[in-house]
Amino acid sequence: MKIESHGDGIYGVAFTRTADGNHLSSAQLAEFATTLDEVLAMPGLRAVVLSGEGEHFCAGRVGKRGLTSAADVRDDLGLILEVNNRLRRSPVPFVAAVEGKALGFGCGFTTQCDIAIAAEDAVFALPEMSHGLPPLIVLSYFARFVPFKKAFELALTSRHFGAAEAKEIGIVTEVVPRGAALRRAIEFARTIAALDAESVTLLREFSRRVAGLSDETEAKNAVTTMAISLAARAH
Repeated sequence: MKIESHGDGIYGVAFTRTADGNHLSSAQLAEFATTLDEVLAMPGLRAVVLSGEGEHFCAGRVGKRGLTSAADVRDDLGLILEVNNRLRRSPVPFVAAVEGKALGFGCGFTTQCDIAIAAEDAVFALPEMSHGLPPLIVLSYFARFVPFKKAFELALTSRHFGAAEAKEIGIVTEVVPRGAALRRAIEFARTIAALDAESVTLLREFSRRVAGLSDETEAKNAVTTMAISLAARAH
């Protein structure tokens, strides 16, 4: 993970470039959580801008292989919740800058961000069912942004969808030309930074609570359910 200061209390975090579209391993997810801890502790922090190094945002998570016990699978999946908790508890808004692929975890994390700026050719998907896995963790919050029938259809089919549809269903805030997502995200973050800091924090906390995004009960249930299911398949 890379951290960059953009001034005005705005810090950027970038998924480090990989040849396969910025997939995240379990070790990288743990590193992501640690990096967010570092950023959220920055004095004078006003906004966090999240992007991907290179052509893609994040093409998804690759979990540990060969796990056979429910406890081990639960610990591996729990890394997703650890990262999500950093975003949930943040006192400042997260602004996603999406270019290229935002698949699986990348799609889910974009959805959770307070503001999401996407390039017009960005591609989103929840591909888990195509690998025989239900995306329960993502759905624990995805359906709070997206109407139920659309959320179920996207999870069921694993189909790719573009930035325009992502904006239409509530995942993306704004669509910009290719290559302009990060620049526009930083610009939006400067708008946030110009506002009263305490008011922004109160607005974010209240808005997310009203939207049902402060409770991680269903996410924990999703991890437990998937851990039991995946461990049973391994035997």
